[in-house]
Amino acid sequence: MRSLSIVTCLDLLGSLAFRPLVPQSAAGDPCSLLTAKEVSGILGIKSLPGRPWLGTSKTVCFFSADTTFQLSSRTATVQIVTPAAFNFGKQMSTQGPLAGRSAGVGDESYYVSAGSYAKLGVRKGGRAFSITVTPGAGKGTPDQVADLEKALAKDAVARL
Repeated sequence: MRSLSIVTCLDLLGSLAFRPLVPQSAAGDPCSLLTAKEVSGILGIKSLPGRPWLGTSKTVCFFSADTTFQLSSRTATVQIVTPAAFNFGKQMSTQGPLAGRSAGVGDESYYVSAGSYAKLGVRKGGRAFSITVTPGAGKGTPDQVADLEKALAKDAVARL
């Protein structure tokens, strides 16, 4: 349960780190980057269609098997970020279990990781997004989470 709290805190901190840098006018529809079918197939769940984070976000889309926003089960979060926010996240990618690792998706990509948490940042041209997978309590190493995020990013980058 402690690792779940750490993952939740890191995910929220990562989202907050990007938030001030994302002007509302720059946001696309993050829910248009993935489908429930793609998320279901990659995460091995029966995902509902993506919905705005906490029901109101214009830059963050949340995919899960139920209508809650719980991070204790397998979920995927897609966040539209500005190129400046992408570059800020890239600076954070120099530490942790996945330090310096690229997903090879888009024009440029990186992972931010700590403990079992991983977040993938992707840039293609002048647009960027991040994908965060929560594997479920105690159900994934950073490498396993990174592989899931990479698979989702391949689908998402095709829609940028």
